[in-house]
Amino acid sequence: MAWGAKRGVEDLLERLRSDDPALTSLCLLRQRRFEEADAVAFAAALADNTSLRELTAAAHPVSAAAAAAFASALATNAALRSLDLGNSTFGDEGLAALAPGVAASSALRLLNLERKGITPAGCASLAAALAAAPHGGGQLEEVLLGQNDVGAEGVAALLAALRPSLRELDLSACALEGAAGAAPLAAALRQGSLPRLRSLRLNGNTLGPAAAAELAPALSDAACSLEALHVQRCGFDSGAAAALAAAAPASLQRLDLSGNALGADGGVALAAALAGGAAPALRSLLLCGCSLDDGGIAALVEALTTARKAAAGAAPASLALDLSGNTAGAAALAALAGAPLTSLCLHDCKIGGGGAAADGTADGTADGAAAAAAAVAAVVDRLAEPGAFCQLAELDVSGNRLQAAHLLALLGALTPGATAGEPACPALRLLVVAANPGASEEAVAEAIERLQGVEVVRRAADTGEGGLLG
Repeated sequence: MAWGAKRGVEDLLERLRSDDPALTSLCLLRQRRFEEADAVAFAAALADNTSLRELTAAAHPVSAAAAAAFASALATNAALRSLDLGNSTFGDEGLAALAPGVAASSALRLLNLERKGITPAGCASLAAALAAAPHGGGQLEEVLLGQNDVGAEGVAALLAALRPSLRELDLSACALEGAAGAAPLAAALRQGSLPRLRSLRLNGNTLGPAAAAELAPALSDAACSLEALHVQRCGFDSGAAAALAAAAPASLQRLDLSGNALGADGGVALAAALAGGAAPALRSLLLCGCSLDDGGIAALVEALTTARKAAAGAAPASLALDLSGNTAGAAALAALAGAPLTSLCLHDCKIGGGGAAADGTADGTADGAAAAAAAVAAVVDRLAEPGAFCQLAELDVSGNRLQAAHLLALLGALTPGATAGEPACPALRLLVVAANPGASEEAVAEAIERLQGVEVVRRAADTGEGGLLG
């Protein structure tokens, strides 16, 4: 094969045609040839295949003619559950051609339309096909529409045709703006049109406080049973975030408000909203890069802890908390120590000193060093305190400018026999110290070796995107 030449798909076609039971998931990478003739051949092979469950061809352009061939295949195929077809050139024409097959399918559960160049017209075509079929789309459980400029018009058309089976809806970066952008979704939630919807993603839309006011009553409606709400970078202020938190349905388990500038008073506003017992089932709270300060974090954590103890008695439900990119000081750490946390991410929370020199490096002044030492001492003291962080299984302190001395003190508190009494954090199983200046020091590596039963990540390349909570 010539260097750079794309590999053909004949081997894959043969496996599809022979109904290879081992071929249950197929992702066509960019290195594979997938021209129109190939796509049509794939569709023909798929029609009677009973083994393939998942097909992804998002790295390739797919013409309307090829999409129509896939539509015919979907009408007879009884096995394919997940489809991601075409790149950003797929567009409204491709979706219009594919839509009748989606409506006719008896097996398809997940339709991935992310970044396909779809507009309101494409949504209208899909909605019309779903509405025309007797049970059109009645089997669909997940629709991913993110990064298409469909706006409120497209969302309204689609929501009117989607069936009650829908469990996950991704409308991230769909050009939804203000109260008008949230209105179709709020109406569907209030009317009970999405009774099984469990996960909703609205990340990256310019919604703002007016949209939060539109959504809040719908979230608190008895018909809403969401378990996960993702509203990253939606232009919410502290009041909007507090309104959403206060209105959260009792079923909500995951709330992601990351990337909204809640400000110094954001933690206090959220604390007031949650103090009344809102979101009692909450298991995961993500507040990355929300401009929260030390006092705000402390107020929020104290309110969460008090509310959960009041609701559950002596054994409150545990919580995973991501505070990456905020400022956590002594007050926050004191509150966190007594909270029922199983996972805590403090990535880039300025624990090792928040000052910076003109070149962007850590503040090297005596005051900066003293502040860092005091902050780390507070962390270690809390970790070693009896009863503190007793449920904590995962801790991330990466990217905090911690020097070797800071990390050695932290590791010492966690090492059996290094201090009097039992080691701190008896439930700890994962510690992330990557992206700290001291993490590469030999003495730190040796201290890590002495830990028992704890996986330690100290190289930035080993950390996953999105922190502990994903």
